Amino acid sequence: MLTRLISKLFMAALFGLVMSEPAFAHAGEHHSQNCFVDVGDTRLRLSGYQFQPGLENEHFCRVFPELGQIIIAVEPLEEGLENRQIALELLELSSWTDWLLNAEKAFAVIKQQPAKEFGAGLVSIQQTIGQRGVHALKVIMQDDSGHLRHQYFVFLVGVPVNKILAVLAGLVLLGLGFIWNRKIAAKHSRAT
Repeated sequence: MLTRLISKLFMAALFGLVMSEPAFAHAGEHHSQNCFVDVGDTRLRLSGYQFQPGLENEHFCRVFPELGQIIIAVEPLEEGLENRQIALELLELSSWTDWLLNAEKAFAVIKQQPAKEFGAGLVSIQQTIGQRGVHALKVIMQDDSGHLRHQYFVFLVGVPVNKILAVLAGLVLLGLGFIWNRKIAAKHSRAT
């Protein structure tokens, strides 16, 4: 009986190891699962990076699992945008009630990147974030007629969703193991 419990705990721990850091990160250089944002008539790819130990070669989209330095790179998906002006603002959620009623007033600017041309095709913004929470990237860009268009991209920082899911999965497995063990014990007691 104790051996079964130990083996079940071992399986839960093994499952937790399998559900480690890469669960919400996209390892390597492939861009098939990056986030995209449409600003006016232009589609942009967003890639997020963190350089804490173990996260150096991964890129993130909606969830940055650790606090600390984040970098968000924005690049166009089409050619011919080298002269297009783009500005980036990093925002932090300051009011949950405003987010429900008027999202534009819910965020406070924590960093602004002045408008500049795409040039080589990549523009980025970086910031060290020390508090868990909801953040947003505001992308401001000229359209073909010279009008400024903007779009918000909301993401989480400091929320280790993959670790939370691993713990929940372990708890579910333990619960299933407990139920399974009880059923076997009930069958055994009926048989004797």
